[in-house]
Amino acid sequence: MKVYIDNQILEFNNDKSGIEKILNEIEKEVTKTSKVLNSLIIDDYEIFSDYYDYFLDNIRVIEKVEVVLLTYKELVNETLSSTLDYLKRTPELIENLANSFYKSSCHKSWSDLDALLEGITWLVESFSTIDSNRNLNDVISDYKSWNLYSRDIISLSEILPDFEDALSNRDNIIIADILSYEIQPKFNTMVDNLSKLVNMEEGMLNDLN
Repeated sequence: MKVYIDNQILEFNNDKSGIEKILNEIEKEVTKTSKVLNSLIIDDYEIFSDYYDYFLDNIRVIEKVEVVLLTYKELVNETLSSTLDYLKRTPELIENLANSFYKSSCHKSWSDLDALLEGITWLVESFSTIDSNRNLNDVISDYKSWNLYSRDIISLSEILPDFEDALSNRDNIIIADILSYEIQPKFNTMVDNLSKLVNMEEGMLNDLN
């Protein structure tokens, strides 16, 4: 199989030793360039984790591997763009979910709610990871927008204890109220604040290119 990494094309055997050599080569390149491994595009299918297992399961048929390395700033921008995409498409889902709890919740309602909670956890964790970086000033250009987004995340986190109580008590009306009147408006505000930040960061990256 062919591996494309930082303007090089390398060839490896389609076997277990080939997998180990690929992963070693990627690690060497990460160390050499001080970049971060974002993903692997394997025969046009992009994966973001569990690389060894994916290789092992598909080793006989893999033909092409593209290694996506990013600077830390590029990785942060990718994360913020993905976050914004998620925030934009979720308010409508929250509204539908709230309506389902106002009527009568079903198995799908609870399943969708679990997915929303996982999404909120991801929002909080990805924010915390970026915010805790000691070189935050080097990767975030619009600090004012970042602080506004920071307030949104903190405010969203503060809603969660009451929400968890409603979930424990299986109180459908309170669950629906919190979704409609607290979480959905917060998502809309986050879209506004994060859009400004993402537009600023993308504009600066375009200027650099």
